[in-house]
Parts: sequence; structure tokens; C-alpha cells
Amino acid sequence: MAIKIKPKSFGPLTLSSNGDGSYTTTTDAGNVSLSGAPATAEVSAPYDLIMAALGSCIGVSFEMAAKQKKLEPGNIDITVNAAKAEDLPSRFGRFDVTVALDGIEDDEVALGLLKLAKEMCTVSNTLNAEITLSLHRDADKGGE
Repeated sequence: MAIKIKPKSFGPLTLSSNGDGSYTTTTDAGNVSLSGAPATAEVSAPYDLIMAALGSCIGVSFEMAAKQKKLEPGNIDITVNAAKAEDLPSRFGRFDVTVALDGIEDDEVALGLLKLAKEMCTVSNTLNAEITLSLHRDADKGGE
């Protein structure tokens, strides 16, 4: 049986130059934000946006995976770190995504959901970089 993937398109996402190195970004849903360089409290750098896209995609995918398994993930906090590749062309060479959650106590189940989330995440599947995922537990909860 062949797997059928439902076609889907995204956008438009528009960026308009503000003349100072920043761009006003507007999504098709009407979300407006600023991006560019240098990064400030109001302006997100492009690298911040790609890291946010990866983290939020992993989070959404994790919630979807948990729902498929009829599990409640509880609160989810995600930290994304990235490292630039050490060769050309200029790009990210690695992403490290740490997921902290309080709703799923069994680490084996949580790690299984994390693996499934990475497989489901459109952003992680699009990036051509190593992506590692880890599960974080508070020390007082006896986890990692």
C-alpha cells in the first residue's frame, strides 16, 4: 500500500523593507512581526526565526503525536540551540532541541513521542542539518 501525502501549500508570507536592516513580516493569517539585523528586543534575527520555527514545529508535532496515542503531554517547554557549520557555505550545522514536559512521566514513552514528533515535523524534515533531541526532567522529579 502506497502512502499518500495530501498536497498543501503555505503562504503567502510577505516581507517589506523598513530601510534600516529590518523587515516587517506579515503572514497569511495576519500575524505581523519584525525581523532583520541587528537583533533587538523588537526585531528577531533570521537565525532566531528558523530556531523558533524548528522548536514550535517539534512542539506542535509532539502534541499531535501524544494526541494520537491518547496521552496528555501537560506543559511543554522547548529550548533550541544551534551551531554554525565549520565549513562553507555559511549555514547551521547542528540544532539541539531540548523538550521539558510534566505530563508524561515515563521517559521511554516521552522519548518515543519525541522521535515521532521529529519524523512528523515539516521543519525538521526540511532542514539539512543534524538535529538532536533530548528530554529534560527537573532533578527533583528523578528524570534526566
